[in-house]
This record gives sequence, C-alpha cells and structure tokens, in this order.
Amino acid sequence: MSAVPESAVPESAVPDSAVPESAVPDLQVLCPLCKVTADPASLCCPSCREDLSVLFRLRYAGRIDFNRALEALRNGDAAAAAALLRAALAAEPELEPARELLESLSVAGVGGPDPGGA
Repeated sequence: MSAVPESAVPESAVPDSAVPESAVPDLQVLCPLCKVTADPASLCCPSCREDLSVLFRLRYAGRIDFNRALEALRNGDAAAAAALLRAALAAEPELEPARELLESLSVAGVGGPDPGGA
C-alpha cells in the first residue's frame, strides 16, 4: 500500500453518503431594524432592503467554513479542509458533520493533527 500524499483525500476518508451537500439548509436572520426575516437569496431585509450579509456570516460562520472545507476536499486539498473544519468547530462546536469529517480525515492521516482537541 502506497503512502497517501497530504494533498490527496482517500475515498475511504470521505464517503459520499457521509458528506452533505450543504450545512446551511435553512437560513434565518432577523433584520435588527424591522424584525422581519431576511431574504436568504439576497441576504437583504425585504422591508428596508438593508444588507444583512454580515449578520448571516456571523450567525453561520461554522457552517460556511464547513461548506468551504467540502469544496477544499473536492479540490483535493485535505490540509485546507482540516483547517476549515477546525475553524467551523471553533465557531459552532455542536456542528457534528464537521466533527465527523475531521475525525475521518484524522483517521486517514491527512490534514495534520488537531491542535484544539476537536
């Protein structure tokens, strides 16, 4: 059995059935001015049209980083994916898909050690 390059992700490390397409299925942010649910497509308040993208980023930082990690894995960059998964867990410690995927990468020996004990 040959060594796995750090940039490659073995198929056994990331089974397709274990990786959801997205960790942000239902975005909900209230406009602080109008108290109306923001439009997830435009990231703006439908009432006052205020840009609420910063609030979306703050609220869903962990899930956004998780989705960025999925993209890194699709591009074959396991080290970047592991770093993004650690960031996702730092922002949202209860994000189980990120924890499970990071554990899979650790077991496969890619992405380096987990300094935070996630």
